[in-house]
Amino acid sequence: MSDTLRALIRLSRAAGRRVIKPLQRGDGPNKFRLSAVDTATTTHDGDSGWASRPPAILECPRCESEVLQHHAFDDIDCPRCVAELDYDEFPELSLLRLTCPVCRSEMTHGQRHPEVLDIVEWATCDGCRYHWEFRHSYADVESESGVPTGLPEPGGGAD
Repeated sequence: MSDTLRALIRLSRAAGRRVIKPLQRGDGPNKFRLSAVDTATTTHDGDSGWASRPPAILECPRCESEVLQHHAFDDIDCPRCVAELDYDEFPELSLLRLTCPVCRSEMTHGQRHPEVLDIVEWATCDGCRYHWEFRHSYADVESESGVPTGLPEPGGGAD
């Protein structure tokens, strides 16, 4: 093989490694951090179910300050005015944002069934492409509307 061909192969490999490096997670071969937009499949990092909901920043109904609810079933306690709310009061509060559990960025979030559910149903981080879903499928839910209502109980349901 000629020296020119060897140099070309070596440069091609180096260029390929530089292109792939930002996409790799680093915990083994074939572990890429590609999202649905990039691959037309599901995201690599993600969770479903209310118990796995990302940390939420809520508005205190008394003093309007920001309150962190780190886990979905934690009580909601305002550090400023000492308002104490149960976790099941989440739907009545104003959700300001969700925080990505992977990179701590603000997540884009929304609802697919706002006429039925009072809670956020999905969130995606635009930074690292982590994705959370309240529920991926409603096919197994038995109710008149076909969609569950309200907030699930700890350890139950919505996964």
